[in-house]
Amino acid sequence: MNELSPGSKPPEIHRAEWVVPVSAPPLRNGAVLTHRGRVIAAGPFAAVRRDSPAGARVTDHGRAALFPALVNAHTHLEFSALRGKIPFPQPCFREWIPLLFVLRAGMGPQAVDEGLLSGEAELLSNGTGFCADTTNGWAGVGRGPVGAAEGLSGESGCCAFAACGPAAARLERRIFLELLGFNLDSVAAAIPREFLTRSREAAKKEDTTLIPVPHSVYSVSPAIIAESKEWTRARGLPFSIHVAEHLDEIEFLQGGKGFCRELLEMVGRWDPSWTPPGKTPIEYLDCLGALDSRTLLVHAVHMTEADWALAAKRDCTVVFCPRSNRNLSSGRPWIEKALSLGISCALGTDSLASNTDLSLFAEAAFTLDNHPSIDPQKVIEMITVNPARSLGCKSDFGSIEPGAKAHMLAVEIQSGIDESNLAEALIQTGKEGAWKWVSSAQS
Repeated sequence: MNELSPGSKPPEIHRAEWVVPVSAPPLRNGAVLTHRGRVIAAGPFAAVRRDSPAGARVTDHGRAALFPALVNAHTHLEFSALRGKIPFPQPCFREWIPLLFVLRAGMGPQAVDEGLLSGEAELLSNGTGFCADTTNGWAGVGRGPVGAAEGLSGESGCCAFAACGPAAARLERRIFLELLGFNLDSVAAAIPREFLTRSREAAKKEDTTLIPVPHSVYSVSPAIIAESKEWTRARGLPFSIHVAEHLDEIEFLQGGKGFCRELLEMVGRWDPSWTPPGKTPIEYLDCLGALDSRTLLVHAVHMTEADWALAAKRDCTVVFCPRSNRNLSSGRPWIEKALSLGISCALGTDSLASNTDLSLFAEAAFTLDNHPSIDPQKVIEMITVNPARSLGCKSDFGSIEPGAKAHMLAVEIQSGIDESNLAEALIQTGKEGAWKWVSSAQS
């Protein structure tokens, strides 16, 4: 709990018809006490007001639900300049990837940086306070968004960016450096020398960490997968990888043939000494020691029953991007199966190269529409507390509880809403944009 010092701005009591901590049951006629940008207490309004320090001011948000800022578990902000340049749906992944290569090659540094800025602003304007941003370029390095120490040493870190609205809410990122190099044998070899030089320069300005992670099992060597996982494990950091996104990936691991092989040969990355493991992507990653409670499996569309059981056994988090999967005709993820096994699930928007917007509320609404048997409360957890936990930022994001950052949304609530339909109402109203950032004194 923060101490209240003389001369600082007074603490503030935010009262609303509902307070939705996510980590605890919803509170009708609830309140949140904040000070210096942090949550001090949350509970029934009468109790919070009674126990608050003298001088605390009250802001009444009326018929609204106070809700934590959203956490986007997977996106690529450097592709934000590609909005609307690829028509959806695409016939399949193999038809989409050449389009992406051509468009990305034509993006100059200014276009990339402007796209990154617009992507950050869009996340904020859709209620996201924290995201996992995956990059294989240097989008935004001139603005100091990322830094890495020489030799990829460092501790956990994230970066704050733009302000949006009266809350001066800041988007923070967990930044994954996506490695490519099927024919390379080390993490260092997969990082361009120029990138390391520029990262050292950025590190002088920002106390942050780039987390090196493999793109996928078909674009990175097994040595790099194992080394990058060990690097993150030694530092207690999350490890994210695209997995089982499309059938070409499955074909490649089974027999070493198909589109993934052709793609590697086309870009000069094929390793003729590699032997197909004859395993599923999940089985392959497990053999490489890459599955544990800090592993985020992104997409997970083409999973067998045994794959799901293994992911549950290793306590992995699965990050679903259902609209991206639809837009690339990759398939329909089996979210119900993951939830039934108690797997921690999260949602990501992916990028504007495979999605039409970066709204997590829209992603959640799509999930409910296409998976009607899923409890809406589970979907709420997939855009808040679950990704916050798996990305290592649960002390700051994902729930409204003492010590967390006071990055909150006030979502309008219609009359007749009770606890039984509150979660679904939050998602649908959030998708419609009927919410606002909640101001909180920072000093």
